[in-house]
This record gives sequence, structure tokens and C-alpha cells, in this order.
Amino acid sequence: MADSASPSGPPLRRRSIVAAAAWTIPTVAAVTAAPHAAASTPPEPVGPPDLLDVTGFEAVRCDVVPAGTVLFRALDGTSPAARGASVTVALPPGLGFSAGGSSAVVAVGTEGVVSVPAFAASGSAGSYTITATYGTAIAYAPGTVTASPGQVVELTRSPGGANQQPTFSTAVVPGVVDGVHGAISGDELAASAGRNAAVLTADGRVRYWGANLGAPVTAPGTLTFAGAAVTGMVFIDTWTCVQAGNTSAGGIAAGAGADSVRQWYRTGTGTGPLTVAAVTGITGTVLAAKSNDGYSYALTSTGLHWWANATSGERVAATLIAGTAGASAISTWSYRRANGVLVFGGGILRADGGVSAWNGSHALTALGGAPADIVEFQAGQSTVYALTGSGELWTQGAAFTSSPGGAGWILRAENVATTNAWTYEGYTGGVYATTAGTVAQFFAAQPAGNAYRTEARTIPAGVTLTKVFSTDGTYLALASNATVYAWGGNLDNSGRSQPALVAGVTNATDLNAWGYHGPSYVGGGYVISSIGC
Repeated sequence: MADSASPSGPPLRRRSIVAAAAWTIPTVAAVTAAPHAAASTPPEPVGPPDLLDVTGFEAVRCDVVPAGTVLFRALDGTSPAARGASVTVALPPGLGFSAGGSSAVVAVGTEGVVSVPAFAASGSAGSYTITATYGTAIAYAPGTVTASPGQVVELTRSPGGANQQPTFSTAVVPGVVDGVHGAISGDELAASAGRNAAVLTADGRVRYWGANLGAPVTAPGTLTFAGAAVTGMVFIDTWTCVQAGNTSAGGIAAGAGADSVRQWYRTGTGTGPLTVAAVTGITGTVLAAKSNDGYSYALTSTGLHWWANATSGERVAATLIAGTAGASAISTWSYRRANGVLVFGGGILRADGGVSAWNGSHALTALGGAPADIVEFQAGQSTVYALTGSGELWTQGAAFTSSPGGAGWILRAENVATTNAWTYEGYTGGVYATTAGTVAQFFAAQPAGNAYRTEARTIPAGVTLTKVFSTDGTYLALASNATVYAWGGNLDNSGRSQPALVAGVTNATDLNAWGYHGPSYVGGGYVISSIGC
């Protein structure tokens, strides 16, 4: 089985930053990390304690998040908690208060506002959860940390079976010492086996390498157009054809401007130039860019644009899909079957919060009944996964036909902090980590007897996962302490393994991954390695 390339765009916010409670936050001053004396005795509580998360945070690794960025609201019943009451705030591993420590007692302010003191984000990139406790009430505020620039190191899995613990070799990518974000893809068939990657540097240049992109990992290329290096890029994606004997690969890079989108293509092995085309016909501000075998996409403030990948020339025209203005996210997939037939599709998170999908053409079909407040979603050949602002994980699609609830939207898990899934034909699997730190692997398939099921995965005590990656048979996870864990086998495989530390990988502040099986399990990825803050 093959699965689509791993996520390659900057991570979406895991939660919305405004809670559902209908109230306005007053202007607040930063509070100290200990309660202060009230002018008079606080009134008796008028109901059971309650706590709402109001705002989360986004930060670049090593940033200090200012006091008051993260807010909670404490309640007694339905009324604001008394000013001066105490709320305990705990930070997860990878975050630390500027005043020291990972726990602080914060005084409730006006209208029940709880202002979290300043803290530093020193952990790896990914999702974090701040916990607040008021009496018996507990609330969680989400946060996202993105990588600071660092050395890029490629990971390659040794081919193995479902009952073998994955092992990896590493290769430093020379000269790419300021990588911040990228994408990697690959295939598994001996006649065309290869992997291809592209990484953005701190100044927005594109550095690339791979068996089919014309530059080896030992001498990465720099993307150019019209004789000059491409700069100012924000979004990036790559693809590798998985059809036996087909050595095609490509990708996309884009800045924020409508005229900044560049798509590249190459077929063959060995060294040589790329075909790089400027994409015309795009309007609005770019919000996301994706590239797959066959088609590429740019989501902008005016809607979703698509085009057939240019294989020659310096220009290619995009088509705008009507009615997609205001959409906030896209997820795309494609691959070529053994006979060369291209299958493709994707999904879009519409302006009204609903989800539409396309499959085999670019005509959109609304997927009715989607949950409210979707903040992340992932579309596959027979699945859609959606994560809501409250941490609910929902699924939809034909791969769940034999599962309770069938192919409609079904709630699968709650309090999910981060998740990732793979889909191939009618099969799907993945992994999620919860706000409590537990980790579960899941699997489902369309044929009878393959109902959705989960199985716990054991992570060492004191380790918090910030990102998880699921490919067909190979699973990787990034921890806040800059280590990487891997395990192998799907839940329909015997002898599947538990997570184990990937040897030789240290100071990993970001991670990306790809993987397939057919029949051996293969895969890999890259890490961005940074030391200290």
C-alpha cells in the first residue's frame, strides 16, 4: 500500500483562540505569579467552580510569550470568580515561566480573567497544552510552537517487515544550516525508488535534493527562476511519483503574494535542472500551497486555484474554483496506480466552517453534518479527519463503512492535542496524542471485519509528544525534549512494535516524514536540529 506524502504546510492552529463563551475580555494588566491581597473579603462562591480557556498562543521556538497572551476565565457557577481567588497554571515540558519553574499560582482579575504570566518556548516545534486548575475545574489552553532555524538532517528507514522495529540512518544536508520548514516525499518501488525533499531557509530560499530532483543530498540545489534565486517563500510542498518505472517528481513554493507562486517538475535520475514555472491567474493573498502528482493548488483569500502541473515552459495558468472565497484550509492527495491511471482529490474547509471534497475532478461535493469549529482537517482517498477547537477528533468516509456509525461524521476521540493519519484506497490508520499525554494508534478499513479500533502506545514517563506522523506502516513522533520516536506496523499487522527512541537523532526541534509499504515498509523524513535558545 502507498500513502500520500506527509503534511507539508505550516501547521494550522490546533484550537481557535477564542472560546465559545459569549463575553468580552476587558483590558487586563499582567498579574504576578502569586495571589495578591484583596481590599475586602471575597464574597462566597455562588456555584461550583468552572474554568474556560479563552486564548491560546503561537510562538517561534525560543520566543518569550508575553504575560496576558494566554487567558482563562474563572467562574463560580455562571458568575465571574471573585477577584483575588487563586488559579494554578501548569506548563508542559518545553515551556517555562520567565520567572522560573513550570507552575504558578495566579490571582483572578476583573470579570474572572486569569492572565498567564510570561513564559519561554524552548521545546521542539508542535502542539502544547497549558493546564489551569480552579478548585475542581480544569481547563486547557492550546499553543503552537514553530521551529527556529537549524541544520537539516535527512532520515532514511531501513526496509523491513511489519514485525520489525524501524531503524534509521542519518545524513546531514550540507549548507542547509538555517532550515525552518519543508516537505519530503518518496516511493518504494525498486525500478524508480527515490525520495525528494525541499526546505525553506530563514530568508525564504528553497533548498532541494533527491533522486529525481537533480541534486543529491550531499549537494542540495537552490531553486531559481529566470536566472535568479527564488526568495521570500512561505509555503512549500513536494511529491514523488509512486508508479513503477516513473521517475517524475515535483513541488511548489509560494510567498504571500499572488504573483509569487512557483511550481517545479523533473523526470529522471542523476543530476540536472528542474523545470520551474511561474503560475499565472492567481489573485488574492496566498494562504496555502500544495503540490501532488498531476495537479497543484494555491488557496488564497479569493478562493482555491488549481492547475495541471507544468512539465515544460516558464508559465502555467491556474483556474479559480467558484464559491471558495473565504476558505481557510485545504488538504490534497494523489497517486498513480500500477497501470498509470492518476487518482486524485482533496478537501477544503469552507468559509462557513463546513467541508467540501473533490475526487477524480475538481467539482466540489459538500460533506454535510461536519462538526462545528474545525481547526485542522486532513482529506484522503476514502476519509476525512477533522479536529475541532475543543479537541474532538471526528472521521468521515467510505473507509469507515464497516465501523459503528458507518461512513458519516463520527466522534472518535476527545481532548486530542495532535493527530495525523494516512489513507490508501479503502484503508486508513493514524495516531493521536491527548492533552493528558496518552498516545493511541488507530486503524479502519472498508471491507467487513475492519471496524475502527485503537491501541495504546507507550511513551516513556516525562516525555511529551508535540507532533505525530502517520504513514502506511511507519509512525514517527517528535518530543518536546528534541528527541524522535518511531514504531512500525498497522493495527492489522501482527508483531507491530511500540515507540522507541531513534538512535543518532539529537537536538531535533522539528520533524517531517514520509512512508509506504509494498510489500516492505520503507520511509524516512528529516529533522531540523538546533541547540539551545
